[in-house]
Amino acid sequence: MVLGTEARGVESSAHQSVLYPVISSAVASILTGTALVATRYVVPQADGLTIAMLRYILAAACLLPLVPAFHRFDVAWRDVLPIMALGVLYFGVFPWCISAAMQYTTASEGAIVLASTPAMTLLIGGLRGSERWSIYKGFGVLFAVLGAAVAYSGTNAGIDPSSGSALMVLATACGAVYAVYSKPYLAKYSPLSVTSIAMAAGAVALTAAWFFVHRTTGAPKLDASGWLSILYIGIAGGALSFFLYAWALGRASPTAIMILLPLNPIAALVAGSLWLGEPLGLGLFAGLALVIIGIVLVVRPSDNARRPWPWTRRT
Repeated sequence: MVLGTEARGVESSAHQSVLYPVISSAVASILTGTALVATRYVVPQADGLTIAMLRYILAAACLLPLVPAFHRFDVAWRDVLPIMALGVLYFGVFPWCISAAMQYTTASEGAIVLASTPAMTLLIGGLRGSERWSIYKGFGVLFAVLGAAVAYSGTNAGIDPSSGSALMVLATACGAVYAVYSKPYLAKYSPLSVTSIAMAAGAVALTAAWFFVHRTTGAPKLDASGWLSILYIGIAGGALSFFLYAWALGRASPTAIMILLPLNPIAALVAGSLWLGEPLGLGLFAGLALVIIGIVLVVRPSDNARRPWPWTRRT
């Protein structure tokens, strides 16, 4: 009887140890999706560089003080510069591309393209040799790319939808490069420490770029709702979402976390429709469905790697 009670206790503890990181990742995905809608809302008042700069100044200011509270700074100095370089890419170029793209597309369409990041990660990781291809993963990439194309096929959000599409694809590529090349550092050090260093580097780069571009125009001019949107983008969609992702990645497998990425575009679809009145066309839902199928195929358990492409089998 005692053994049965102990077994149930161990099972309950194991269930909770998986449940909490999954909930954390789900909340982070929803926050990221709604932050994209807030970015779309504030775009008429500020350019993409200004929004990105303000977002990551706020996020870095919130996140950096948490590092000593959760982890000691254990990153070797020889690894700081590579992490900073990746941070400029992911927390500098990446958010600028997203903010700038919101001038030409809807938050919903942008979020669907961003949700194909696992497929882009697989492509870059395969070229680098750090990811092993399989038939399932290959079809996953195809579905994700097709879904992003379908989502954009009927856009009428701006005067030049091709610009929005190109910027979102570039953002996705930046995210994938960061995911592939930051993996050794995230395995070696705490995710929160790596993320904080990278985010601080991105914030500094964005601030320097902003001063160079806007040195003659002065401080950003936003109304009250615009500043509230920036606060939400920086604190909830920046610091809190990245902290939740980092916390979850330290306690669950990447597959369990990545499988929840479709919550990002779903949240953007709902919030964009309710808050901004963005149209919910059939193409959006078809593209979302294809991207979700692609994500599921890409992040299938590693045992699928036993089925490589026919032309890669060894004789």
